[in-house]
Amino acid sequence: MQAVLETLQNIGIFIVFLAARFAVLLVVLAVLTVVFLAGLAVVRLAERARRHALGLTRVDGLMWRAGVYFSPGHSWLQAREGGTLRVGLDDLAQHVLARITEVMLPEPGQMVRAGDPVTVIRCGKRRAAIPAPVTGRVVAINRRVVSSPARLHNDPYSRGWLYAIQPEDSSYARLPYGNDSRTWFSRDAIRLSQFFEHQLGMAAADGGELVAPGPLLLTESQWAEMTQTFLQAPK
Repeated sequence: MQAVLETLQNIGIFIVFLAARFAVLLVVLAVLTVVFLAGLAVVRLAERARRHALGLTRVDGLMWRAGVYFSPGHSWLQAREGGTLRVGLDDLAQHVLARITEVMLPEPGQMVRAGDPVTVIRCGKRRAAIPAPVTGRVVAINRRVVSSPARLHNDPYSRGWLYAIQPEDSSYARLPYGNDSRTWFSRDAIRLSQFFEHQLGMAAADGGELVAPGPLLLTESQWAEMTQTFLQAPK
C-alpha cells in the first residue's frame, strides 16, 4: 500500500511539474504574441505616418500622391533643390506593368527629349518603353531599382524613383498638379478598370481593384494596346 501511495504521489508531482511547465510556456507564448502584435502595430502606424507625410491617398482603388506633377504617360515628377526633377512611375503604371522583372534606365549625362523612350521595363518576356516626360539632361539614376526591380511596386512614389533630370525649361509646370492631377488620375484609374472589363470581361472589385491580375491575362496585341494607351504620352 505504501508503494502505491508513493507511486501516486510521484505521478501527482510529475503532473504538477508538467502543468507548471505548460503554464510557463503559455505565458511565454502570450508575451511573444503581445510583443509581435505591438511591433506589427508600430510598423503599421509608421507606414501610415510615412504615407501621410508623402501625401498618399487612395483614389478609385489606386494610390495617388499630392505634391508631384503627373505626365500623360503616368510618370510623376517631383521638383528638387537645384532645379532638378525626380522621375518615377505612378501607381496606375504599377498595375499596368504587373510583376516587373527588369528595369533599364538612361545613362547619367544623357540628353533626352520629351516623348523619347528612355526607360525600358520588362515584365517577364514582355517589355514596355517609357517616354521621358520632359526634355533635359539625366543627372542621376536609381541603381537600387535596377538591382531590385520590386522597389517599383513596393514604393513607387519614394524609394522606387527612376532617375533625376535637369529640365531644359519650366514647361513641366503645365503638367497636372494638385487637385487637377487627382481628377485626371481618378479618370484614368476608372478608364483602366473599364479597359480590363472590355478586354477580359472582368468586373472590378470593390474600390476599383481588379479581381485578377489583368495584365498577365492579356494577349500580345492587348498588351501593346494597353501600354500604348496608358504609358505613352499623346503626340
